[in-house]
This record gives sequence, structure tokens and C-alpha cells, in this order.
Amino acid sequence: MALKISLNDRRSRNNGFTLIELLVVIAIIAILAAILFPVFAQAREKARQISCLSNVRQLGLANLQYVQDFDEMTPIVLKGTAPSTAEYVLLYPYYKSLKIMYCPDGDSHGGGVPSASLGVPFSGSDPDTGYGYNWGPLIYAGGGLHGGETTDAAGIVIQQGISIAKIVSPADVFVYGDSYDTYRPTMGADWVLDSFKGGSQSGVRHGGRWNVCFADGHAKNIKFVFGTIGGHRYGFPADTKMRADYCADPSEVIDLTDYSLPATPCGDIVDTHLVPNITLYPN
Repeated sequence: MALKISLNDRRSRNNGFTLIELLVVIAIIAILAAILFPVFAQAREKARQISCLSNVRQLGLANLQYVQDFDEMTPIVLKGTAPSTAEYVLLYPYYKSLKIMYCPDGDSHGGGVPSASLGVPFSGSDPDTGYGYNWGPLIYAGGGLHGGETTDAAGIVIQQGISIAKIVSPADVFVYGDSYDTYRPTMGADWVLDSFKGGSQSGVRHGGRWNVCFADGHAKNIKFVFGTIGGHRYGFPADTKMRADYCADPSEVIDLTDYSLPATPCGDIVDTHLVPNITLYPN
């Protein structure tokens, strides 16, 4: 008896997919996913970086407002008081929102959150501050928007603010920037990686392209490089021309006795004392 197949039967069979066709579709979807997912991740990272740049710029504007109200002097830093005082505490009335202090790509390592007694409503659940103030290339020696450390008769360690008249080129002096320093956060080369847990250039926030603002109020994204000297972590701009941007006056000779180094013009500190000795992180 001959087998008869109706036209409807043939149609129903032709409307299905063969195994090979399904495998081809799955392969195409996998290829597209492999291409698009990294693109989406890069787009999200770019958005976070732009948000971070906005935060840094607002901190720079807060600093400008502060110096206008305080005889054109930058904020002071005190240690040994109860509590200590850092710049972001004094600037808080000008930037107002604590969200500005947190980088969208930041990490919370704990132990770096200041107490509410500072007059700023941080809580123990807040992440660490994500930006550091420019104390200078080696922070305790000054040279940036603070002078070097001094101690008064009561044992309080002070780093005085400076007059903005001392700033030689406001468009070329850092104010705030990305930082892993905590509690009294700075962006100096010797503490900028204070709480960083990784060991590669790409592992650093934003892949090492950090946001900074300048004393004239503008902000931009620049490449930093990172590494170690004697087991201590350091970071500074990759562009040699920007390594003097830590300095209010690059020609000012800075006393580096506390670092067991000779006095050096501020603008030469990074290239003279750090660059020749650093072991850079791998990419």
C-alpha cells in the first residue's frame, strides 16, 4: 500500500527548524552577545566616569566659593584635635550633598568614614570618600594647596591653607581628584592608593583614567600611572608636563627632611624622587 502524504503534512514539516538551523541561530546570538556585552559595559563605565567628572568639578567650585568667603585662603587641616578637620568638612556648606563625595566607581573598604561629630552627616553605612584634596606631591611636605606640617604648643599638627595669590597658574594646579585615600583624603602621589587592594593599572578605578579639577574651576580626565616604591603604593600623572600640577608654585623649594630627601623644587619632586625608583604595576 503506497504511503500518501497530504499537502498540509508537507507544510507542517517545512515550517519547522532543522537541528543545523537552530545551531546556526544559537551561534549567531552567541557572537552578537560577545560583541555587544562589552560595548554595553563600556557605555556604563563611561556614564559613571562622566558622573564622577561632574562630582569633581562641583568640588572644585565649592573650593572657589570657600576661598572667596575666607580672605582668599584655602582650607586648613588639623590633626590631634577631637575630631580632626579636613577640607571636605570645611567645604561641606558649599557642596551640600554627600553624594558628590562618592565616586560612582568607588569602593568601600571600611574604616575611612568620618564621624558625624565633624559636622557632616556621614553614617557608618556610607562608602569611603572617593576624592582627595591636593596637599602637594608628597602630602606632609606641602607645596599644593597646603603648607608643610607644623605643630603648635598644644601638640596640634597643622597644615595651613595658602593664599590663592600664591598659585602661579590656576589652570595648572590640581584641587581635587580621584583617590583611594581615606578619612582625610588627599590626592598626593604617596597616599592616592592608600586603600587600593589591587596590583594592576587596569584594576584601578576608571582603568587609571582619573578625573581631576583645577584651581580655575575646570575639570578633565587624565591618565595616571601606578606602582610601588619599597612596598608603598604611589600614583601620579602619566603626562610628564602635568606632574608639576600638584604645585601652587612649581619653583618653590620644598623641605623634604621628613621623607629623608633633599630639598627640591616642588615641580621636580615626582620626576626626581619617584619616577626613577618606582616599579610600575603591570597592565
